[in-house]
Amino acid sequence: MAKIIRDNPAKLIIMGMGSGKTGASLDAAYDLLSRFEVAHILVIAPRFVAVNTWPTEIESWQHTRAISYAVAVGEPEERAAAIAKRAEITLINFENLPWLAKHIRSVEAWIWDMVIIDESSRFQSGEGRTKPTKVKTVTKEGKIVTKVRKGGNMTRFGIMTTARRKISRVIELTGTPAPQGIKSLWGQAYLLDQGQRLGRDKGEFEKRWFDKDKYTPTVEPKPGAEEEILARLHDVLVTIPQEKVADDAKFIPMKVRLPEQAMRDYREFEKKLYSEPHDVEAVSKGVLANKLLQFANGHMYREDRTVVHIHDAKMEALDELIESAQGENLLVFYGFKFDKDAIRKRYPHAVVANESKDFVTDWNKNRIRLGLAHPASIGHGTNLQYGGHLAAWYGLTFSLELWLQANMRLPRPGQTEQVLIYPIIAEGTYDERAITILNDRDATQDRIIRNFTLRT
Repeated sequence: MAKIIRDNPAKLIIMGMGSGKTGASLDAAYDLLSRFEVAHILVIAPRFVAVNTWPTEIESWQHTRAISYAVAVGEPEERAAAIAKRAEITLINFENLPWLAKHIRSVEAWIWDMVIIDESSRFQSGEGRTKPTKVKTVTKEGKIVTKVRKGGNMTRFGIMTTARRKISRVIELTGTPAPQGIKSLWGQAYLLDQGQRLGRDKGEFEKRWFDKDKYTPTVEPKPGAEEEILARLHDVLVTIPQEKVADDAKFIPMKVRLPEQAMRDYREFEKKLYSEPHDVEAVSKGVLANKLLQFANGHMYREDRTVVHIHDAKMEALDELIESAQGENLLVFYGFKFDKDAIRKRYPHAVVANESKDFVTDWNKNRIRLGLAHPASIGHGTNLQYGGHLAAWYGLTFSLELWLQANMRLPRPGQTEQVLIYPIIAEGTYDERAITILNDRDATQDRIIRNFTLRT
């Protein structure tokens, strides 16, 4: 992998989670910096990875300890001080890219001639600017008027496309290159070649290779689209075969049935987009899918963000799982804030990952019996293999990236037990559709990975 990075100015490297991407990237970075082929490297990564994983890795190897680095995460003063260091490697999280653009004021002040994007699928949307938003205002006469405010702020992707002409090398790293299917590749490909292979415009890309449903957000590849797209990317994508360092997790679905009345209410809500018993409305089919996942979990948000309780079917399944664990540590992935609140109310000793700065240390030292984590807050680069081997999904997701990343927190190098993961699935609900969608997207991604596997 280090050789590929040294030899290629632009590459998307697909490599399994927990397989050593950071160390290999740093090895290549050390050589490029030593040969003066690059002067400053910007590493863009998820927040936890930028703050913990990369600095730890830099300090762990004798040769990379010589590299100067700065972490542009935290309070604005801390970020500004990190940028002012003009270190050989600057680490920043995705969320702080808009701040960085405002801080340096002009693309001419961009100093990083190499960029490493850790988890490049975060740029899959490929939106250059924020979308228009609807704003409700009240006139003097008391009428409510809805106005459309045009989007104008540059997105993270837009910032990177603007800075691209100042960057001589772009390396993208991911274990999940296509979490939303083949359409996920356009944004990542654009940052590599500025539109040479898949086109300079996302709309034209979708028009050429996809069919859009006029009435729903559904986008399906045209016949032969996947083969054509992958053929155009053959020289910029590569999959590094992963050495097996831990047994694969074993999935044990826990099927639950909603109470009869709740199931009748669910079907009525799905059909009418309005739940009269619970006073909850879904304003569109897209919103409905999210609401139905909430319903399956046992609560729903009303329009004013108040929470209505519906059933305890999943909570009872979690009770059973905790009892059967017989005191072993259990990591639970939740979908919504009300899931977390309900579980913690029932189990006050539960510890929430993003509310405890020492969560990883405490988990790995067996100080946490019940850990709660939203997959978006703990998915990337978090090593939890030393604190347990049991996990459960209380609330499912449609995001393949979140699903795969979260499921890799326990089966990592150093795990000594068989990892068991229990998805709690409400029968006859959108939970079952979520599992189907995840499996379909995973199959597409597997084809991409296999198609670009490096032959050794």
